[in-house]
Formats: sequence, C-alpha cells, structure tokens
Amino acid sequence: MNFIYNKIFLKHKTSNHPECPARLSYFDKNTGETKLENGEKYLNLIYNKDYIGLIKKSSEKELHIDADTYTNKYSYEAACFSVASAIKASEQNSFSLGRPPGHHATKSKAMGFCLFNNIAIATKNLISKGKKVFIIDFDGHHGNGTQEIFYNSGNVLYLSTHQFSAFPGTGWIDEIGENKGKGFNINIPLPPETGDDLFLQSLNTFIPIINKQFKPDIVGVSAGFDGHYSDSLLQLNLTTNAYYEIGKLLSNNFNNIFACLEGGYNLKFIHRNILDFVNGVSKKEQQFKEEFTKSDNDVKNDFKLRMSILKENLKDYWTL
Repeated sequence: MNFIYNKIFLKHKTSNHPECPARLSYFDKNTGETKLENGEKYLNLIYNKDYIGLIKKSSEKELHIDADTYTNKYSYEAACFSVASAIKASEQNSFSLGRPPGHHATKSKAMGFCLFNNIAIATKNLISKGKKVFIIDFDGHHGNGTQEIFYNSGNVLYLSTHQFSAFPGTGWIDEIGENKGKGFNINIPLPPETGDDLFLQSLNTFIPIINKQFKPDIVGVSAGFDGHYSDSLLQLNLTTNAYYEIGKLLSNNFNNIFACLEGGYNLKFIHRNILDFVNGVSKKEQQFKEEFTKSDNDVKNDFKLRMSILKENLKDYWTL
C-alpha cells in the first residue's frame, strides 16, 4: 500500500486547531508528491450545487462553518484535491493522506472538521462502476456523514468502531440501516477506556463474516487514529499494535483495500500509527511496537452487553 500525498493538503489551515497541516509533517518530509487532478468534477456524486457553492463561498471569505469546522482561502481547493486523492487511492489500493478529512460531512452539512466526504465520494464512484464496497471506519469518532449517505444502500456495508457517546453522538447499536440498507450498517460503540483487546476482538468477530457473506469487491478504510491513548480528543486506550493488527486482519481477508485519512491529532504518534497500519496491510514487520492494552472488567462487561444486543439486532441479516 503506497501513500498519495500533495502539498496542497497543507494549505488548509487556521490558528490553534487540532486538524492542522503539522499532522502531515512526517510525510511532507519523507513522501514524494503525487500528481493529482482537481477533484471538483466528482463532488456532484453526492453534493448539489447549493452545498458546493456554500463551501466555495465560505472558503473565499475564510469563514468558520461551525465552532469546530473552519475554512481559509485555500480550503475549497484543498478539499477538492483531497477528493481526487481518495478517488486515486480507490483505483490504486493506496492510502490517501488528503485533508481536510471527510467522514463527518453529510449530504448537506459540513461538520467535525470535514467539508466533503472523501471516502463516500470515492465509494459512489466505485458503485457507478458496478462495485460492491465495504467501508470500515475505525476513527475514534463515529462517521455520521458516511452512515447517512449509505443508510439506505445495499451495495455498501458500513462498519464503524468508535467511542460512544463521544462527538457526534450517533452510532448506537440500533442504527442498522433502512429499506434496502437494513442490516448493512453496523456500529460497534466502544466504551471509554477500551483497550486493544476488545477493539481487535470486535473486528475479528465481524471481518471474516463480512468477507464470506457480503463478499465486497473493494474495501475502503476511513483511517482515523484518534483512538490512540495519546490523543486528547477521546478516552480510548488503543496502541499502535491495534492499527497494525487491523491492517493485517484486513489484508488476510480482502485483496483490494484503500484508505483515506480521517482523525488523529497527537503529532508525535500519528505518523507511527499510519505507518504501522500500512505495514499491517502490506504484511510487513511492525515498526513501532507498544505494550498491548487490556480493558478492565467494567469496560469488558459493558462491551459484552453491547455486542450481545448488536448481534441480536443483526441476526436476521447475517449468520453470526
């Protein structure tokens, strides 16, 4: 799995914000630039002219869309190139380092640092080519935008692991999709202080089932690293080991995998987590081993109850 990187991703910035260009400083120094087209032409796969115009005007005027989500004069351009990076990643089984991130952006609302939903646009493009897509989102926050966009679709299976109830407050075990999409939306809401053990247990439960029963043509990963114990925005207790192991698990079950960067805000650890996730996917040795974390009994009991109810909610759709 190779990286897709372009310096345009650094131009989306404001002062004193966790979603900052410094998140990519390691890759700016160590990764060559990828030639990208402007991805503006792909926006209409999900967004209407009014929404696109809103983001463009906000960028021109350097407005904050909400308390968390900013723009500057380069944000619209950077977001369009981030979309193009996601498209290219989906075609090449690569990792898009595009920013701003995307998984909180709904069809009609920018939020949670996100302007356009990069992985959703790439997935829509794949669907238009007749592909069946599994999206796994292991960002520590729930990808409410991606869930909303595909909530009625049977061509996309969306699975999210996330701390509940953290921002944005969605992603509970009863949110399983609607209409043709019923059963194709799987939320694994993790209690605060969840460690590597339960995170990996949950994915080891569902990934083989999805491989054998859904049989996707391609897997898109919303790769967020804010579940790491060092990250100040959440209270999960994951280590680099978790990201390496999920990379291996995906690679052992699927042939075609691409990824889009979402969260992860500790500047010391984000590149380590990204690199070891990619090492896992590429079946290379882990570079940054940490002490494996285990959840305490209260967390285990809470998690066990949630998983039991989730399986009950899904039993009519999958053989669990």
